[in-house]
Amino acid sequence: MKPLRKKAKTHDERPSVLLSDYRTAWTVRNNEAGIDIRTLGGDVLNAHRQVLAQHSRYFEKCLQNQFKEGQEGVIDLDDINPKYLALYIGVAYSHSSIVPHAPPAPDPNPETSAPKSPLRDLVEVFKLCDRFISPAMGDFVLKCILINIGNNHRALYRSSSDEKQQQALMRDFADAFEALNRDQADQEKLAETMIKYFVEGIDFTAWDNFMGTVTDCPQFVAHVSRAFSRKLADILTSGRKYKRKELNAPPTG
Repeated sequence: MKPLRKKAKTHDERPSVLLSDYRTAWTVRNNEAGIDIRTLGGDVLNAHRQVLAQHSRYFEKCLQNQFKEGQEGVIDLDDINPKYLALYIGVAYSHSSIVPHAPPAPDPNPETSAPKSPLRDLVEVFKLCDRFISPAMGDFVLKCILINIGNNHRALYRSSSDEKQQQALMRDFADAFEALNRDQADQEKLAETMIKYFVEGIDFTAWDNFMGTVTDCPQFVAHVSRAFSRKLADILTSGRKYKRKELNAPPTG
């Protein structure tokens, strides 16, 4: 008696319901859905094409099949730091959910803990949102930046006796400010907000003692110095005594 022959396995050829929805497509293992992104230094990131296309008009266009990137599944972005591109992709994935995103609330006691995300990281992702035409993500990240500026300001104001915290927050402001492209109107407005909140929060003695630690951020040092000069001129004109003041969080609406 001949042994029974095994039936050939059959696969359901119907399109996956999961793959047709960007909110679930990234959870499915599918080689054709992945995109390799070659970045500065040779690092290669991988992301789901539907996630990128849903949140970016740039990626939506270049991943169409009539373009090389869409056909080959490879995009060259070798002028971008892979860390910040990976953070951008992470935000895109976090927006690929049925749960609506809301920016964090201001921290009532920011002086008791270090910032959860460096301001520069948020600024770099905000710049990528502009580059890749991701307006919804950009609005969200901008609100996160403004919340962090307010948190850092209050922490500076309330921790004048803590030299380490003053230095750390000074560095956080300086690195973020230096990363801004102030030729862009929205980034110039951010720059003005950063300087305003930094100058009102920083302890004068701390600035005098530790300004030398941020001289690698010359634009930041120049703008802070100019802001202090303007305040001094106002004091001389008005005869009022100058004091630091704790500001309300920057408006995010």
